[in-house]
Amino acid sequence: MILFAFAGNMDVGNFTKIVPSAKKIGVARLPGYNFIFNKTADDLSSKANILQSSDPNDAVWGVLIELADNEKSNFLNAMAWAGDYMLTHVTCVTEAEKIYAAEAFVALPHAVNTHLLPYDWYHKKVMQMAKKAGLPDYYIAKLKLMPFKIDPDEERRQEELEKLK
Repeated sequence: MILFAFAGNMDVGNFTKIVPSAKKIGVARLPGYNFIFNKTADDLSSKANILQSSDPNDAVWGVLIELADNEKSNFLNAMAWAGDYMLTHVTCVTEAEKIYAAEAFVALPHAVNTHLLPYDWYHKKVMQMAKKAGLPDYYIAKLKLMPFKIDPDEERRQEELEKLK
């Protein structure tokens, strides 16, 4: 299978810990979608999600990852949040304009909110992953402008910020 990864799953090195066959195909865009922080997290913040757009010029940038079909359950069963997302069939386009059929995680309706923001450290993590993945500068600048809030749990905040160093 081919996974269109955005946010946390773009780190293929980390992804191989649970899906050993994972290999990065390259950077790609998902036309007709927007990136949004609206997946409700247990810590009263929002996590990354993608949302279908009515504007075909909208696009989410991410990474295409190829993995063995028999390892799909590795990440579906290993992730505590797996019950809040579904895999959706999508069509992605690489920087070289090659088209790929892929699957992408989309938050299920019960897990979506309209009032929570991501925490500062999670926002920063997404920015770091986008840069590391080689996403376009204009897209990273757009993500950087998205609102976030300071995590009120200072101990957790410092732990998470330390991981980003």
